[in-house]
Amino acid sequence: MSAAAILDDPIRLERLRAFGILDTLSEPHFDSLAQMAARLVRMPMALINFVDEARTWCKAAWGCERRSIVRDHSLCASALLRGDALVLPDVREDAHFKTHPCKVGDLKVASYAAIVLKTDDGVRLGTLCVADRIAREMDEQDLAALQLVAQQVVKHLEARRTDARVADLEAQLDAAQRHRDQFLAMLAHELRAPLAPILTGVRILHHAEVTEDQRAWAKKLIYRHVGHMSEIVDHLLSASLVSFGSVELHLEPTPLARLIEQAVEMHQATLDERHQVLHCEIDGDPWVAADRTQCPLVISNLLMNASQYTANGGRIDIVANASDKIVTVRVRDTGIGIDPADMDEIFQIFGQSKQPLDRSKGGMGLGLPLARRLAEWHGGSLTASSAGPGCGSEFLLTLRRAVPGEAMVSANVVGQKTMRPLDILIVEDNADTADALALYYEMSGHRVRVANRASDAIARLGEQQPDVVLSDIGLPDTDGYALVQKLRAMNPSASTAFIAITGYASEKDKEAATLAGFRAHFAKPVDLAKLDRVLSRLQNTQPGTDTSRPLPS
Repeated sequence: MSAAAILDDPIRLERLRAFGILDTLSEPHFDSLAQMAARLVRMPMALINFVDEARTWCKAAWGCERRSIVRDHSLCASALLRGDALVLPDVREDAHFKTHPCKVGDLKVASYAAIVLKTDDGVRLGTLCVADRIAREMDEQDLAALQLVAQQVVKHLEARRTDARVADLEAQLDAAQRHRDQFLAMLAHELRAPLAPILTGVRILHHAEVTEDQRAWAKKLIYRHVGHMSEIVDHLLSASLVSFGSVELHLEPTPLARLIEQAVEMHQATLDERHQVLHCEIDGDPWVAADRTQCPLVISNLLMNASQYTANGGRIDIVANASDKIVTVRVRDTGIGIDPADMDEIFQIFGQSKQPLDRSKGGMGLGLPLARRLAEWHGGSLTASSAGPGCGSEFLLTLRRAVPGEAMVSANVVGQKTMRPLDILIVEDNADTADALALYYEMSGHRVRVANRASDAIARLGEQQPDVVLSDIGLPDTDGYALVQKLRAMNPSASTAFIAITGYASEKDKEAATLAGFRAHFAKPVDLAKLDRVLSRLQNTQPGTDTSRPLPS
């Protein structure tokens, strides 16, 4: 390897800079080590030097002036090229060094010995060197003593680096705890907001003089705010799944226009309510490699963020352009903008730019970190820019371009048949949740039984085989996975459909439910409309049919 390749090695230079020791003040510990080295080998001069791509930086000097010099004028640079050490008893007798600047310059070095400072993995940083203005021989004991001092120099460097890492981790921990505390306060605020009208709506329904119109209004109020609370829980779950890397993406060629259309549909009512103008411009008809469920959520989060931080009557633009390999989607708004100091924080979990105490803009600081992580998992990126407060914001999403694939046609059509009531067993340890779900399906004409424990469910199954078992996973006496296996073993030939309704909603949880024998999986709070569709399919199914196939929602 050439001299330039060794000295200019990027790994070596990066490691050197990571220690933060080049252009810094003198340190007593290094001065003491230099003095020790000089006295151990009875030399008048000792130095600790570090060599980068241009200079030799002097960290400590004993018996001479502490100064940095051009790398090519340094004997230390030559020592690094030798590998472990460079020993010159008489520089005048060495043809290669007798005209060296250290010999003919101010120092007038006649004898020189250097031990190369190496990290544990062999990266050469600099030297511990001693020198004299007269020729001097050095024996093996002298070199061994210098080697011991050199080891102390490297250990001190490593300790400094460890201390810096610890300080950095402590700062990160402090920031994480601060974000956590802010987030918990935000979450409490966000949950109280819908709880207040829900409680009021319940009291209205129980009021003796409530009219039918008022009853209908109260029901809509409760339904709307329960939906809002469900969205909050969904955001929390999504953030958790993304943080643990539990989201499985299925990338396939998809028209970008369809993804944007899905995202706009999610927020059209809010845009209309705030009288915000949305302008969408797509150059051509680009296709992207996207997960058709998760990718619209990325664009949706950007649109929701733009709407939240843009005043009523403001404008939001979605502009998409394509190149050979990537497609860019820009979401611009005329909102409050972003302070440059907050630009990195907005993409951290629980991080937000500064908010007023009334939190009139809403949000918990989950949407943008979630969107960035999903964008990266799509093989793209998400960045933000703003000219500052009051100047609006722009978010730039990039996705990989794809070639249109064959159209996928679904032929899963169920013919209309006579509906039949189902025998439903609900297994849920929360009595209110179980009773509410039971009442709902009794009102729909089904026969419903409730079990609050796994042992109760086994007893109920002994009384009569149900058509459907709606079971929680976290039960007090056993988990839902073990329960469904026991229930299936009691009557292997039965056509009972087992459906999980649980707070355990990651992809791994869904896989575990399928392996245990559940045919469908719903996260709490359950979307009753989707559950109704699954039960409707069971109503259309003749008893005795295959009970192992998943039930689409």
